[in-house]
Amino acid sequence: MVTSATDQNLTMCGLFAVLSRRDPIRERYSAILSEIRHRGPDDAGVSLVSLLCNGTQSEARAWLGHARLAIIDLSPRGRQPMESADGRYVIIYNGEIYNFVELREECRALGARFSTETDTEVLLEAWRLWGDRCLTRLKGMFAFVLVDRLEGTATLVRDYFGIKPLYYGEASGEIVICSEVLPILRTHKFSTTLNPVVTYEYLRFGATNSNEHTILQDIQSLPPAHIAVFNFRSGKMQSIRRYWELQSSTRSITFGDAVLECRDRFLENVRLHLRSDVPVGAALSGGIDSTAVVCAMRQLQPELDLQTFSYIATDPANSEERWVDIVHRKVGGTCHKIRPNPSDLADDLELLVRRQGEPFASASMYAQFQVFQRARQAGVPVTLDGQGADELLGGYWPHVGSLATERLRSGRFKDASRLLMHAGPANQGWMLMARLLAQNVLPLGARAAARRLSGRELFPEYMNRSWFESRRADWRTAADVLIGRYRTLKQHLVSNIERGSLPNLLRYADRNSMAFSIESRVPFLTHDFAEFLMSLPADYLISPSGIRKYVFREAMRGILPEEIRNRSDKIGFFADDRLWLRRNAERFQDVWNELQAEPLFHPHQLQRFINDFLQGRHNKALLVWRILVFGVWLREARTAALVTHC
Repeated sequence: MVTSATDQNLTMCGLFAVLSRRDPIRERYSAILSEIRHRGPDDAGVSLVSLLCNGTQSEARAWLGHARLAIIDLSPRGRQPMESADGRYVIIYNGEIYNFVELREECRALGARFSTETDTEVLLEAWRLWGDRCLTRLKGMFAFVLVDRLEGTATLVRDYFGIKPLYYGEASGEIVICSEVLPILRTHKFSTTLNPVVTYEYLRFGATNSNEHTILQDIQSLPPAHIAVFNFRSGKMQSIRRYWELQSSTRSITFGDAVLECRDRFLENVRLHLRSDVPVGAALSGGIDSTAVVCAMRQLQPELDLQTFSYIATDPANSEERWVDIVHRKVGGTCHKIRPNPSDLADDLELLVRRQGEPFASASMYAQFQVFQRARQAGVPVTLDGQGADELLGGYWPHVGSLATERLRSGRFKDASRLLMHAGPANQGWMLMARLLAQNVLPLGARAAARRLSGRELFPEYMNRSWFESRRADWRTAADVLIGRYRTLKQHLVSNIERGSLPNLLRYADRNSMAFSIESRVPFLTHDFAEFLMSLPADYLISPSGIRKYVFREAMRGILPEEIRNRSDKIGFFADDRLWLRRNAERFQDVWNELQAEPLFHPHQLQRFINDFLQGRHNKALLVWRILVFGVWLREARTAALVTHC
């Protein structure tokens, strides 16, 4: 039996579910679902799903809550939870399957019938026909919970790269699932106990998404490209496994053919990502990646009412305005420019932290937050973004160093030297070489000594090392993983994709966009495009002279303005952490004061470190920012755990 309730007055979006061996309390969970109403304003649905056991109803229940941001088929027919035609499966789903039109035709050829135009119904039918084998047919971003009433299981799935989130906690025969972290605390089933390793990773390196663990000990994240099965009879997860893995290989292909294939694949990705029944715009930084997306949009849809959203830094040295203007001289359309005001950060910081759900690494997240806010104000609920290109194409300066290390290991010393002399601004290649040698070649003990000599100590004095070690936090291994030790360029890229920069960036973008009910799409991140790029020779990604994204730059010849296609610098949505922190110091002081009572810090050293920064004796703004955001987040988490819904 499936009972449903919808409330058109609710304005919320996202997934919230409780899977239980017994009937969960319905009213409390409806209130908790309202806590993620910011993820979408269009519709909401709740179902209490009974399971079948030997043909009769079981005591086990699935409470499924969903609130919808309507992008495809705006009619009420797209409401979720959605049930399959035969009544066996019930799904709540977040994301977009961009090739759903083609998949629908495949399903129809096998006898499926459809009553909506949604990709949700296509996903249900694909699962009915092929089971979990359908996952590798999907091109898109997705996180979903699918209850099989006959088998007595619920399957949790997350997309290949983790573009869409899925968190869960297990307690006493139940599992609580949500698109965000903090609402799970509101069930009062989980504590705010910190995960010491993730806490260390964040405070020292700014990372919170390097694996399945969150900063809260009791709450996990389903890893990208994984599928998990919950068994209602046992009340436990019976399996968690990976369904896709990005492998590196080298195919035989000429550079010219690789350029043509890269161009065709990218344009096809953008074409699919433009499918929408609502207006589509773009976040434009002025760099190669976002410019490629915008120019491809214009080439594919010449009549598109193209609106872009760009953050313009106040410091001319860090402003992308010149590049943004170059793009719009080529593509036309409407350019929305967002200019920062440091006082706005203090006004919005609590909301920003609450929406992110976990701490984040720099004030640039606020720049992105404002970009999506402007998109919502302009009535554009879908944006395309260039996220993921750097990780797939070798876009960061350290990637050049990793390729040079690969050449050094194979005895190609001249090739390595040539790369490193171009590996960084102002030809700082030899400095980079020294660091990379210490990072990738030296033994672990020697690497630690080298870090101390360079001022890159792994345990800042204000962090209480004994607190972490008493909790058996393996911080040395965590540091080694995050700093990285790569034998090849592709090993470095895969690491960035799976546990480095990309998981963090995708989490930031999802929370910032959904804070304003915006669907942020990332056309670089499809599994087939990634597999293609990982099959190319390394020097197609980075040229022998150190040109990053080499094959893609050539593929975009004639599509991008030449000034941008040949750019070698990278700024993005820049926020001046030092300026913003110092301008708002008085408003942040109470947070820093509260943290002195937390046992993971040394109070006097912490206060001295903050004061020295504010008085200009050091400029370690990123470390100060992490401390501040950690303090604000800790408040939010503890408040969430105390809130009672009834």
